[in-house]
Amino acid sequence: MAAEQFEQLLRTQELDTRLAQIAHAKATHPLLDKIAATQEHSATVAAGVQDEREERHALERNQKRLDDEVAMIDAKRADIEGKLYDGSVTATKDLLAMQEESKNLGERKASVEDDELEIMEQMETLQGVLDTAQATIDANDESIAGFEAELAAAIAELDAEGAQVQAERESVVVSVEPELLAEYERLRSSRPGIVVARLVGGVCQACHMGLSAVTVDQIGKLPPEAVVHCDQCGALLVR
Repeated sequence: MAAEQFEQLLRTQELDTRLAQIAHAKATHPLLDKIAATQEHSATVAAGVQDEREERHALERNQKRLDDEVAMIDAKRADIEGKLYDGSVTATKDLLAMQEESKNLGERKASVEDDELEIMEQMETLQGVLDTAQATIDANDESIAGFEAELAAAIAELDAEGAQVQAERESVVVSVEPELLAEYERLRSSRPGIVVARLVGGVCQACHMGLSAVTVDQIGKLPPEAVVHCDQCGALLVR
């Protein structure tokens, strides 16, 4: 039974190593880098057209201002036209002045509409740049969605394996004495690498260093349940 629990401790270490590998595989999966790189590319594309986006907003504000001016001109001209023909103004001088004002308003409207046309042309050019950028971002979003689906499937497989490994570990550690398991856990938390290793021909398989003949002789005289550490690396030795 004493020898068996050391064998089980070795198996526990193997399972813990696999669990660590699974956790590392999940945290460093190549698809995570692909997702991050694609997101970064989209951010770069979006930042690259920020000036165009701001310019378009400025043009939209100018267009709104010109639209409001055209509406005001139309309203004022309608009011003048109404007075010209409803008989409320009879003085020739006043009628001529109103006709001149209506003409001036019409010319101003034409000028404003020319400005609006120029703005529309500028906006069309800017929109083409923005549409191209958005198409790239949309394509990236589709790629990201595909990567995320692929990653989810890969993570699910790793989680399933992790659950199996964890279940086996739980069944294995019941054969290990609590004190020995606690010593194993202490070593694992205090140092990286192998903490349980076989002693083969007087050589620790963790650090591959040979123990002195005196030490090997002393270890050979210990009972099977005795806990022995490598005097070179401190690993628990399985004899």
